[in-house]
Amino acid sequence: MRFSAIVPIALSIAAFILALLVLFAGRGNGFLSDTYIIKIDTRTNKGHQIDTSNLGGEGTSLNASNTGISVLDNILNSATQGIVNATAERLGLHDFYKVFVMNYCEGDRDSNNNEQIKNCTKQKGMFTFDPVGIFENELLQGVTLQDLGVNTQDLDNAIHVLNVAYRTMFVTYCVGIAAAGIAMILGALGFFESRLIACANWTSAVISFLLLGVASGIGTTAGVKIRDAINREMGKIGIRAYLSKKYLGMTWAAVICMLIVTFFWCGACFSRRKSRTYRKDVDESQLAGPRPVGAKRSWRRWRH
Repeated sequence: MRFSAIVPIALSIAAFILALLVLFAGRGNGFLSDTYIIKIDTRTNKGHQIDTSNLGGEGTSLNASNTGISVLDNILNSATQGIVNATAERLGLHDFYKVFVMNYCEGDRDSNNNEQIKNCTKQKGMFTFDPVGIFENELLQGVTLQDLGVNTQDLDNAIHVLNVAYRTMFVTYCVGIAAAGIAMILGALGFFESRLIACANWTSAVISFLLLGVASGIGTTAGVKIRDAINREMGKIGIRAYLSKKYLGMTWAAVICMLIVTFFWCGACFSRRKSRTYRKDVDESQLAGPRPVGAKRSWRRWRH
């Protein structure tokens, strides 16, 4: 019996659960709400200076013009600045948006700055995230991101490329989790000292490790790229994006678990043949008994 098999079994279970939690984070209203890939925070726009020259649509301007009457100009300038500050907080957007593997959630903060999830989209496979479309649907009527000075074309191009990788990430997560589940089940058979079972466990562990590694790499890279694109294009209106340390910790912990499982079953699979050969040679030498002193090897006798 190979009682040490309890180690890879426990690690396979841990990897399976961690990856599964990452996959279904965001389900309902608030399940593992901190395990997002990216969070977009709009509250940082408080008091941020926004270009309102076109705010409100074509032909409309919130900028004060010179009327020739200094008192009236001061009143208009003061009113315009108040509208700018109010617009920064009340553009119609939620306080934050959290993007997960299969959906996104939106919410606001209460007076104590505690986050409250208001709504989550239904989870689906091959989910893609379109921040430009979401923001423009929720902005006040007549207001667009371009009105606020955001270069939506560059942002759209970056998001489109990353969405292709996002779909790949979902597939690799699913297959990697399935392989971890198989490694978990086959691991129970690993208590029996069978080279075939050990090699089967090693194969499933390798597949799970590679695919979970690819999924985690894509998730990390996509999060960084989306964060940088949003901060570059929307930072001017005070919208910022952040990565989740909890997501990174959980997904890479699953990868590390499967890496250790891979090493364990690799040793069990490829060391069996050498061990058996050694025991066979020892048994044969014991059966043959001690060799007489001065006895020559058979091949030497044939040479004469």
